[in-house]
Amino acid sequence: MTRGNGRIFWRGPNCWIAYYFRGKEIRKSANTRDEKIAKKLLKQRLEERKRPNFVGPKEERWTLDDMEKKIGAAYVQAGNRSFETARYCFKHLKRLFPYYRVVDIGAVEIEKYQSARLVEGAARATINLEVGFLRHGFRLMHAAKEISEVPMVKFLDGVNVRQGFLKSPDFDALLEKIKNSDTRDIIEFLYHSGWRSGEGQTLEWREVDLHSGMIKLLPSKSKNKRPRLLPITGALREIIERRIAVRELSCPFVFHRAGRQIKSFSRSFGTATKSIGHAGVVPHDMRRSAVRNFRKAGLSETEGMMLSGHKTNSIYRRYDIIDEEDLRESMTKVQEHLKQEVSGRKVIPLKKNG
Repeated sequence: MTRGNGRIFWRGPNCWIAYYFRGKEIRKSANTRDEKIAKKLLKQRLEERKRPNFVGPKEERWTLDDMEKKIGAAYVQAGNRSFETARYCFKHLKRLFPYYRVVDIGAVEIEKYQSARLVEGAARATINLEVGFLRHGFRLMHAAKEISEVPMVKFLDGVNVRQGFLKSPDFDALLEKIKNSDTRDIIEFLYHSGWRSGEGQTLEWREVDLHSGMIKLLPSKSKNKRPRLLPITGALREIIERRIAVRELSCPFVFHRAGRQIKSFSRSFGTATKSIGHAGVVPHDMRRSAVRNFRKAGLSETEGMMLSGHKTNSIYRRYDIIDEEDLRESMTKVQEHLKQEVSGRKVIPLKKNG
């Protein structure tokens, strides 16, 4: 074959292919003794070479381990706080793609992965999260010119979002079931502040300004990396005063048990919610409950987002924070408005002719 068309040659028991890319000859074993198969592989490589983003044979060595490291490096550069979620997702990806190179994972393989995870009982939202990290890895490697293309990724439809929340009477009943006062304090703090569980768990006394009556969350602890202010008033002041009474100088954290940071309270929370007839409600639902309370108190979306730390108003659009009672109240307001319009309308009788 000519230089432009590449060539096939023998080396040992197998056929090899050779073609030029950017002035350099690339040789690769076809791993076959059948020249027809080798010609087919050569033709495929020559077609791939025409793509503007063609990288070459080096992309064939990348594995999911390499992709995971790529995402980890990007996390460090961006200053993201935790890589644990991505690492958890890659455990499943590498389990079901055990011998795959990155270039071998296409749209068909991704759809098979999604089907396999559904059979295992994984939630659709979880599968979408895993596939989302996979797509992110493809994009990073493509931007670094380590791979030629990014496969099409279709996310699963019908993803259920959280719909649980606790009204004030139910929450009071929940607190009564929590026996440990330290656990009770952090749960009540999260309910009134709308903060993420991790933000409450890592809250330190250096962030609590008693003189100004303000909690000043450090940007490094906020998911969106923005500083946040939380006024210490009402129930929040009572919680902080209780924490002052049990403060230990050797422990920097506001919420602790015997001087050790509270890292989990899911078990006691789950037991309490089950006992009051709200099984399935999780700690993160308190964040939704807080946003709902902000809205019912008349706060604008902007004001609510400033308190809870949401970067966008997606929680108002993505989550159902309106229940049947809210809808009845809304319709009652509409009907009252219509009645007022009718009662305020003036009736002018028509004059009779003659």
